[in-house]
This record gives sequence, C-alpha cells and structure tokens, in this order.
Amino acid sequence: MNTFEFALEVIFLSASGVLSPGPLFFANLIYGSKQGLSGGIKMAIGHTVVELPLIIILSLGLFHFSAANLEHYAGLKFIGVVGGIAIICFSMLQIHAIITMKKNNTSNLDNRFGIITKYTIHDKPIPSGILFSLLNPFFLVWWFTVGLKLISDSISLFGILLGSAAIFIFHIWMDYAWLGGTSFLAHKGISILDVRYYNIILLSLSVVLIVFGLYWILINAF
Repeated sequence: MNTFEFALEVIFLSASGVLSPGPLFFANLIYGSKQGLSGGIKMAIGHTVVELPLIIILSLGLFHFSAANLEHYAGLKFIGVVGGIAIICFSMLQIHAIITMKKNNTSNLDNRFGIITKYTIHDKPIPSGILFSLLNPFFLVWWFTVGLKLISDSISLFGILLGSAAIFIFHIWMDYAWLGGTSFLAHKGISILDVRYYNIILLSLSVVLIVFGLYWILINAF
C-alpha cells in the first residue's frame, strides 16, 4: 500500500462515520441554524479535542512495534478481522437507520432534535462538540476497531510519529468540511436531511462498505 492508496482508504472508511446522522450531526444543525459556518467549525474543534488524544493513545499502544515489523505482527490480522466485522455492522446499522428514518419521516427527526436540543450547551458549540463526541458509543467503537486498523496501516507506512499525524490529517479535514458545510446550509434554511440524494449516497456507501468489510475479513482470516 502506498501513500495515495492509504489516503483513499482513510477517506472512504471515514465517510461512513462522518456523514452518518448521529448526535454530533444533529447538534451541529442546531448550532448551524443560529451561527452558520462558524458554529460547525466550533463543533469540529470540540470533536478534535476528543479525537486527537484518542488517536495518540491508540498510536502509542503500538509504539513498541517498528514500522518494519508492525506489518508482520500476527495480532494485526485479528485487528483486521475485527475491523472488517465492525465495518459490516456499522453499515447494516446505517442501512437500518436510513430505512427507519424514511418510514417514520419527520416524527423521528423531531424526536431526535428534541432530545439533542435538551442537552446542547447554550451558545457554546465547542463544549457541545466535546460532549456529543464522548457520549457517542459508536464513535469509540469505530476507533477501537476500524480506526485501530487504519492507525496500524499508517504506522507501518510512516512510523509512529508521522503515522499518527498522517491518520489524523487524512481523517480530520472531513469532519471540518462536513460539519462546517452542513451548519452553513442549516443557517441558510437548507436541511441536508431533506435532500433526496443524501439517503441514496448513504445507502450506496453502506453497501460498498459491506463489500470492503468482507474483503478485510477474507485477506486477514486466511
């Protein structure tokens, strides 16, 4: 795997989490409707406060493996299998959530917005970004499964220090672009959830990710 292939892998797999309509995303729409682009950027900063230390901690957990022998570490095959299973599970949950959202239509969205609004910190998107990142169990599970496999790939390519920086850079810009962009649209009165092609994109991405997860399992299990 070269740098370009690794960047594509990180961006593609990160999209499954970044684009999903979770608590952070709904809170971002609430702040975006009031503060516009700056609200989304601040939410992303709060998310970074949680995500950057987590990436560093997971990277340090692999610090005693050099870039040369990490690639041949037997435990990485187990991580690859678990990561593949996690990708499939996330994708199936994503498909279920989209189908459920379409069936329940606005009532489901109203309930979600009501719950998220209750716990948002008034006019403070950065603390809310931290809060909704920490309270999202799928965020932590993703990093301890799929994310861990990406970190190990990054370290085997670039070493511990550059590897940690590479995975962070290739991943984090998507959070800023997505949260900033959707908050800007919310401020303009355009809801990304009402865009017809949004669910089609998520469904298509989820199906492709299932295939990717099966591929990860096959190459690491045999």
